[in-house]
Amino acid sequence: MPLYIQDPSLKGVSFDQLLQNRGIRFLHRVSAPCPNITTVEDNSHNPLCPICDGNGILYYREKEIYGVFYSNSLQKNFEMQGIWEIGSAVVTLPTEYADGAVAEFNTYDQLVIPDFVVRLWELKEYEPRPDKKQQLRYPIKSIDFIGYVKNDILTELKEGVNYTISSDGKIEWIAGAEPPFDSSINRGEVFVVSYFANPVYNVLQHMRELRISQEMINGQKVPLKLPQQVLVKRDFLVNPPETEA
Repeated sequence: MPLYIQDPSLKGVSFDQLLQNRGIRFLHRVSAPCPNITTVEDNSHNPLCPICDGNGILYYREKEIYGVFYSNSLQKNFEMQGIWEIGSAVVTLPTEYADGAVAEFNTYDQLVIPDFVVRLWELKEYEPRPDKKQQLRYPIKSIDFIGYVKNDILTELKEGVNYTISSDGKIEWIAGAEPPFDSSINRGEVFVVSYFANPVYNVLQHMRELRISQEMINGQKVPLKLPQQVLVKRDFLVNPPETEA
């Protein structure tokens, strides 16, 4: 029994048809609290944890799923209540992955859009490393601008001259052409990088808890989970802790 979207502009369109026509591909990163803590009593987590980058959230599985950004009266309700924020969105998702496995979403899960990019920026301090690599918050797809200021002079760095982008999406500095490093104070020059990366959304909450119904199959009533709607917000954190290479 097809499920139909209750939106006047999409009247008579089943959810499967909606996904086929308007759905985009997400990578669902399933989360759990990082167990790298001393005791459960004080929940003392290592701020330089190499397992979760110090944020306390462990992502242990990533699966592909198709969904749609959905605009309806729920958004207006959030706006009227004063809790709708820039970067927030409602995403409608099916109850199963393509392989038939159940798709469950919880707070702190992430949805990554692998087929689109957004422009971001970060301020970083140059750090010399044995592998010459330096990571940003997200894997780099391309760099729009990177430069630093010394003695009130802006120096723009060029790909292929000062750096390359590694296969794992990091800045890979070219020896002798990297930003300055002052060994007397053990500090590298601060640089800004404007770059493109896949957008990442954090799941904040379910719009409705346990959307369930039932359908008739061969004369028997069978429980049925309805498509899910989750409130998400663009991940805005930058500059995660880095461990020595």
